[in-house]
Amino acid sequence: MSFGFTSNTSNVFGKMVEEAGSYNVKIMDSSVAKKSKTGKEMAVLDYEVLDGKYAGGAIKWHNIVWDESSEEATQLSLKRFNTLTAALGFPDGTNFNMTLERFVNGIKGKQLNITVDWEEGTNGNYHLAVKSQQEIKEKSEPNGVFRPTNNGGTSTTKASTNPFGNSNQSKQEATNPFEQTKLENTDPFAKNSTTIDIPDKDLPF
Repeated sequence: MSFGFTSNTSNVFGKMVEEAGSYNVKIMDSSVAKKSKTGKEMAVLDYEVLDGKYAGGAIKWHNIVWDESSEEATQLSLKRFNTLTAALGFPDGTNFNMTLERFVNGIKGKQLNITVDWEEGTNGNYHLAVKSQQEIKEKSEPNGVFRPTNNGGTSTTKASTNPFGNSNQSKQEATNPFEQTKLENTDPFAKNSTTIDIPDKDLPF
């Protein structure tokens, strides 16, 4: 068989999500805990779309900061992380007294739904930013809003063209959720096969 193919942007490495909207996702293994530029603890979550036209596409770098610099900042931090754990289906009373790194490692592979919209970065480029998190839905729903262009409009999908014709064309019970022993109906990570070893000093009892 000699060389020859038809270009297909849905069959590429590093597939991109090109529309804002609501997406069912899983938390990718590339997610990490790190320090923000101001030295605060921060979860950096990457998501992979589970279904629909962008299945396999990545939405990256959702920063969730833990800030205890004031009572107000602490309460906002609690809301941010409670929003995430509620979207992941953890019941009230689940104890997350652990390091942020252990927390992030524990939620890798878990599923939720996120709503994203285009946001302009400090470099002038637009990226998809997470605006809300909720429990997984029946299906992902792109909303038809593509990346804004430099003139304030939005980009549109491109029809198939001669690839060489125009050089200017652009393209429940509260338990430790990460304990190693599997507790029926109490271990929030029992749905996944992942087991995480925790030192005795980290156990909540």
